[in-house]
Amino acid sequence: MAIVALVTREGELGHDGQKTWASIRYRALCRSVAAVILALWATLLPLLQHPGLVAVCNTYMDMTKAMDVDHTVAEQDDQEWELGNFVACFTAVMSLMCLALVLNSQLQWWLTSPFLVYLRWHVLLNAMNVWLIHFLASHRWCAARDTLIEMTIFTWITVICHLFFWGNKLMGFVVIKSHLKTLEKAFQKSLGSRVLDVLLLLFGLSLLTVTVLYVCYLVQDGRYNLLILGVALIEAAVVVSTSFVAILMTRGFYLAYRAAQREMEAAPRLAEKELATKAVHFSRRLVWETPFNLALVATAFGFHSAWLATLLHGGASVASMSLELGFLLLGRMRLSNRSPPSQITATLSLTNCARFGQLLSLMEYEWLGFLGAEAKFQQDVAQRDREPSPAKWTLSRAAGSYRTRQEPEVEGATWSTGHQEWDGVTHDLACRAISLGALLSFYSRLEERMPHYDPSLHTTADVVRQVIIPMTQGHEHGDCAAALVLMDGQALLPDRMVTHNWANKFSNLVAAVVADALDLPSYASVLPRLQPGEMTALKSELFWRKKLTSTYWICCFAVNQHAGICGTVPDCMEDPVTGELPVPCHCDHPKYWSDTPPLKDGQSVRCEMNKFHDMMGLISTMKPGFAQVIAVDAEFKLFTRAWCVAEIHQAQQLGMQQRMRTLSFENLQQYEGWLHCLKVEEMSASNAADTELILSQIEDKARFNAELQSLIFGTDGLISACHMGFERMAILGAVARQGAIRLKLGLQCGFHGLGLSYVPRTQEARRWEEALGKAQEGDSRSVGPSGIFYAVVEYFRYKSFWSSM
Repeated sequence: MAIVALVTREGELGHDGQKTWASIRYRALCRSVAAVILALWATLLPLLQHPGLVAVCNTYMDMTKAMDVDHTVAEQDDQEWELGNFVACFTAVMSLMCLALVLNSQLQWWLTSPFLVYLRWHVLLNAMNVWLIHFLASHRWCAARDTLIEMTIFTWITVICHLFFWGNKLMGFVVIKSHLKTLEKAFQKSLGSRVLDVLLLLFGLSLLTVTVLYVCYLVQDGRYNLLILGVALIEAAVVVSTSFVAILMTRGFYLAYRAAQREMEAAPRLAEKELATKAVHFSRRLVWETPFNLALVATAFGFHSAWLATLLHGGASVASMSLELGFLLLGRMRLSNRSPPSQITATLSLTNCARFGQLLSLMEYEWLGFLGAEAKFQQDVAQRDREPSPAKWTLSRAAGSYRTRQEPEVEGATWSTGHQEWDGVTHDLACRAISLGALLSFYSRLEERMPHYDPSLHTTADVVRQVIIPMTQGHEHGDCAAALVLMDGQALLPDRMVTHNWANKFSNLVAAVVADALDLPSYASVLPRLQPGEMTALKSELFWRKKLTSTYWICCFAVNQHAGICGTVPDCMEDPVTGELPVPCHCDHPKYWSDTPPLKDGQSVRCEMNKFHDMMGLISTMKPGFAQVIAVDAEFKLFTRAWCVAEIHQAQQLGMQQRMRTLSFENLQQYEGWLHCLKVEEMSASNAADTELILSQIEDKARFNAELQSLIFGTDGLISACHMGFERMAILGAVARQGAIRLKLGLQCGFHGLGLSYVPRTQEARRWEEALGKAQEGDSRSVGPSGIFYAVVEYFRYKSFWSSM
């Protein structure tokens, strides 16, 4: 434990980012090595030692009694050697299985949220409990009845093992309770979590009672019958409560499974059906694994309680030998031949609890191998470096309209504008992606280049003016884009394009990118993790998730600022901390604006800032999985910027997957109504010529505004997708809620944004239809893609709705 605690402690950031990053991997490996050592020690040491070397009962036993004990052990060895080996081998297999789960949690999860950190400790403690049980089960213990109360080193191990078992069950109880509350929130109906609160309190009092009785026993050196009776009664109560919890949880998961299955059958859209299918598979596993897991727990406690009860009558009866559990409170053990059924039950219970905890975390077990993880990661990096050779592409753009990508390209398809120099500039621009690791390294060293940097005040524009432009001036690659500096001249096509506004806080931009890598719908929880003391843990999690090599195209890094804005600083660019204007760049790099000759269709050929749409088409052709990340600022000003809205619309026209990352769910709700008033005519860009260019390409602005509203609020719109992303741990609950509506009302409907197809079958269904009608008519309380959601909430206020479920 000391080794584990030592290597788990978070270190300080070093000045060298690479050195700090190596220490992160080192600590993760050290934790895993410590777990391997503990598991091997518990598994192999008892098997390698001669039984006589460990069969030490008490130094004060007289010689005659010790000889009688040895004689008894020798007689029993011949009869039960085969059974003892079976138990030892079984516990060895279980201990190695737990070791695999521990390594997976240490090397792959890199859990940082409170709930997942809790689960990681739960898995580790379960594994240590199994290792202790195996250690005890593999030893030859003295079998003399008189040594039952003697406190030897092995007795203390049994006490620790027993307390670990209780502690692990308490942790698992809390995990189960949290999921039951999630289901209650989804169904808006009590499933018994309040009863679990009472049981949880009793569970804690049980631990306290055992501790007090044991201390009193040691201090008073009195009779142990009262202690045995108290523990037996407490554990009998635990058996009853565990059985009751099994019934509650199985019922809750069965309701979720039935509702999710209904949703899977009736969901009209492919995306909804896929989500419902995942929920069905997950809930179906929980339906049978929950009672199985809790039944093992109840059985283990039942065996122990029954064995303790037999001790009160005195004597070593056949019943006491068959019911004796693999970890005793008071000490004497001959586990290999005394209680194989209970030994196996206890070990299987602990192992399954560790695996069950992993299932509840929605993280499937994936064995990478202790030494293979690093090699596999290096292979991924090498594969990432080998980008495909540039493909030829063709662009056709009709005046006054946005081009639409043709049906999926086949291998060898061409797509070209017909202008070689224009195509070359576009391709160079497209290959300026930066990895997430490079972005975080840049952010980590931001205060070195900008000592007064304040993440709550400084915007992306401030960082561009005061850090990016000076950093890229006179570099070995010339006056170049920041992507070339951060990636050491390496040309990479991006996996994602980030649409953002420069008035947003730079910390928000970085947090939104990280949130996308972690598949989080909001970035408020990421912001604190960008602080120096938390950055190492964040990088570690991204490393083991293989996300640090994900590449992003971000305009402030991809565009060569020395070819445009570096030479002039507007008066509005005063630093929010110092109040001073940034120093203009005096580089000799030529400047190219949208009207700088040579021109193609009235646009500069060498300008990079007028080729974003063409670049998006190029990348989406070369990388079919190319997606867009929309990093929304806290004030939602992004949707007032002409370039940003044009990029969002273009990505939709190209069929790109779009992901919107907002500050928080509350922030999204705050501005959701305001977004309905968006009009392209009221949008602006920092350069008036850019605004004119964008508006000139939109002939029918009313139609464009309608398309924009559909893009944001439609069935597959940004808001709808963002709503579905929140509370990922409640995916099962969300799907179950929709399925429950179908089951209750008898509707063949699709609960998805503004669209709903339904066939009413009952009087209640007609009432439901009226509620939906208000939402679709544009009721002020039910606007946007969440209109149906608000209608559902209003309808759920009638408690009788759930009375018959």
